[in-house]
Amino acid sequence: MAPREYRRLLLPTGDLTLRGEMASRSWVVHLTEAQAQAPATFHLAYSNAVVVAPESSQLQFLINDVVVAETPIRGSEGGAQLTADVPADLLRTGRNQVTVRISQRHRTDCTIESTYELWTGISSEGTYLSFADEAATRLSGLEDLRSIAPDASGKVKIAVIAPGMARGDFSADIMKLTQAIALYAALPNLEYVIDSSPTAEQEDAALRVLLGTNAELSSVAQELPAAAAAGPFTAFAPTADGTPTLVVSGRDRAEWLAALEQLAAPVNREAGRQRESIVTESWRLPNAPMIYGRRDIPFSELGVRSEQFSGRVFSTSFQFAVPADFYAASYGEARILLDAIYSEDVLPGSLINIYVNGSIAVSIPLSTQGGAIMEQLPVPLTMRHFKPGLNNVDVVANLLTAEDQACPVVTRVDAKPRFALYGTSRLVVPDFARIAQRPNLRALAGTGYPYGLKSDPTPIFLERSDAPMLSVAADLLGRMAQTAGRTVPVSFTTSVDATAQQDAIFIGAINSIPPSVLSQVNVAEESRRSWIPANSNAPSGANPVQADAESWRQQMEQQTWLSRLEDWFIRSFDLSFSALRFTPEEEAAYMPRQSSTILLAQGQNPADNGVWTLVSASDIESLRQGATALTAVSNWDRIAGRLVTLESDLETIDTIPATSVSLVQTKAPSLSNFRLIVANWLSSNILSYALLLVAACVALGVVTTALLSRLGRRQ
Repeated sequence: MAPREYRRLLLPTGDLTLRGEMASRSWVVHLTEAQAQAPATFHLAYSNAVVVAPESSQLQFLINDVVVAETPIRGSEGGAQLTADVPADLLRTGRNQVTVRISQRHRTDCTIESTYELWTGISSEGTYLSFADEAATRLSGLEDLRSIAPDASGKVKIAVIAPGMARGDFSADIMKLTQAIALYAALPNLEYVIDSSPTAEQEDAALRVLLGTNAELSSVAQELPAAAAAGPFTAFAPTADGTPTLVVSGRDRAEWLAALEQLAAPVNREAGRQRESIVTESWRLPNAPMIYGRRDIPFSELGVRSEQFSGRVFSTSFQFAVPADFYAASYGEARILLDAIYSEDVLPGSLINIYVNGSIAVSIPLSTQGGAIMEQLPVPLTMRHFKPGLNNVDVVANLLTAEDQACPVVTRVDAKPRFALYGTSRLVVPDFARIAQRPNLRALAGTGYPYGLKSDPTPIFLERSDAPMLSVAADLLGRMAQTAGRTVPVSFTTSVDATAQQDAIFIGAINSIPPSVLSQVNVAEESRRSWIPANSNAPSGANPVQADAESWRQQMEQQTWLSRLEDWFIRSFDLSFSALRFTPEEEAAYMPRQSSTILLAQGQNPADNGVWTLVSASDIESLRQGATALTAVSNWDRIAGRLVTLESDLETIDTIPATSVSLVQTKAPSLSNFRLIVANWLSSNILSYALLLVAACVALGVVTTALLSRLGRRQ
C-alpha cells in the first residue's frame, strides 16, 4: 500500500496569473519544524496562452532563493505539470521565501500590443509541497499558527467553538481571539465560522479553536489535555479527524482570559506606537514600509532588483504605505531618482510610464538616439493618487526597435539587452501634511483608522449576538486588526444613545438598523423597506430589466449642457464644479441598489467628535456572504470614500466619495505642519484660494496707496 501523501498548498490567493513578457511574485510560506525537516517533493501545475513561444520562454520557481524548478513554458495544450525533489536542508522552520518568475515571448507578433496577450497561470490546487511524514500535518506551538495554509481558492476557514457565547460578556473575548489569530496567520482571505458547538459548516476548517472553561469545553471536545485542568491553557490538542485544534481554556473565566492574553501578547502592538511597515509578506514581499514624512528609499529595499531586459515591455512594481492622516493629495509631489539605461537600438517614441495605484502619474519619453544613461534622473511623481495604507507603483517601459519592426521569427530570451533598471533608483517622499479626515473609509481600510488607534474599547452595535452576526463581526475585525497591526479592543452594546459621543461600529441587516444611524451615515431610511434580499421574490409587476432601462433613460436625460460642460472642465483642466464651490455640495441620502450584496458606510457621530461605521445588507445571509468577500484583500484594498457597495458578483465595488469632510488633529501642532495643511486645503478649494489672493492684492493696493499718499509734494 502506497504511503499517504500530505500536501501543503503554496499559493496564498488561489490561482496566480502572471502577464506580459516578464513578471515575478514573491511571498512567504511558514512551515512547522516537522515540515521543514521532512523530505519534501515540489509539485507545479501551470497553463499558458497559446501564443507563448516555448523555445524563448522560461518559468522559474524558487524557495529561499534556490531554484527548485525551471522549465520552458509549454502548457498551452491542457496545461503542464512537473515535480522536483526539494534539496535537503533547503526548507526552514518558520519563514520561507517563495518566488515565481516568468520570461515569455510571443510566437508571431513583435508589437507592444501583442505583449498583453501573454499570460501564464499557476494552478493553486496543483502547486504544493508533498510530505510522506504524517507529523507534517500537526501543529505543536503557537508559532505554528503562522503555517496555516489556504485552500485552493485562497480562503482560510477558521472555526471557533465557544459553548458560553450566549453570555453577554463573551462576545468581546471571542473578537479578541479572532483578531489574534488573524495577526498570527496574516493571510489575505480569512473566514470565521463561530458557534457554540461543532456544525457541518465548520467541518472543512483549516483551524479549529475551542474557547471557554474546562467544564464548558468538555461537552464539545473528545478529550482535553491534562494540563488544561491545571490553570490557564493555550496549546494544540490532538484530534481524531486531524484538524489542528487550538484550546484556549482555564478553570474559570479569569483563567481562560489570562490564556487568551497569553495568545495575543506576542502579536499585539501597544496603542500609539508607530510601526515600521504594513505586513503583506504572506501574499507579497517585501512588506510595505510606512512613510510618515520625509523619506528616501532605494528601490532595492522595495523589492526591485537590478535587471536587464531584451523584450518590448519591461514591467516592475513596488509598494509602500502612508498613514491614515496623509493630507497632500491636492498639492504634494514626490520624486523618483531613476537609474536606468537604454541601448542605441531603442527608437524615439519609446516611453517609461509610471503608474500609482493604477493611475498614470508620469510618462518619460526616451528620445535620445543612440541610447542614454539615466543616472539619478529626477522624475516628479504627483501624490494625488496616494492613499492611506498600501500604495502600489508600477514602472513600465514600452520599447520600440527596428528589429521588432522587422519581427524575426523567434526572439531569444538571452538576446541583446535593450533596457536596464537598477535597484539604486530611489523613491524620495517629501514632508507632507498630517491631519485626518472624517468620514474616510480609505483610512479605515488602509490602516484601521480610527479604531486601530484606540486603547479604550470601541462599541459595536449588533442586531443580535448570535453565531452568524459574530462571524460577520469577526471577519470585519480580523481584517481591521491586520491593517492596524494590532488587536482592536471592542465592547458590545444594544444602545445607540450610549455610542453618541464615541467612534462606533454598527452591524446588521438593514431593517434592524435604527433610523438615527442611517441618518448619520447618510443612507436613506426608505432602504429599510425597499432593499429586498436578492433571493426573495420581487413584488408583482416589478420588472428589473425595465426598471434598469428606466433608470438609464432618466440618467441620460439628466446629462444637460451643464454636466457636459463639467466633463469638459475635468478633461481640460482637471477641475470639477465641486472644486469651484465655497461650500461642499449637499450629499443626497444613498439608496442601495437591489443588486448590492453589502454596504459599508461612514459618517460623523451625533456629537461630531467621532465616526460611526455601518456594515449592512438586505438580510443576514447576504451580510455573511458579503462580509467574507469584502474583507478579502482584493476587495478591501479598493474601499474609499464615505460609502461603498459590493455587487452580487462579489467583485464589483461602487464608491461614493465624501464631498463634506471634517479635519481632525492627529499630532502635536506645529507651524510646518500647519503650513502644509493650509497649502493642501487651498489647493483643493480653488475659489477660496482665488478670493484670498484677490483680498491680498486689494490689501496691498490699499496699503501702497496709503504709503504713497504721504510722499511727494502736493499742488
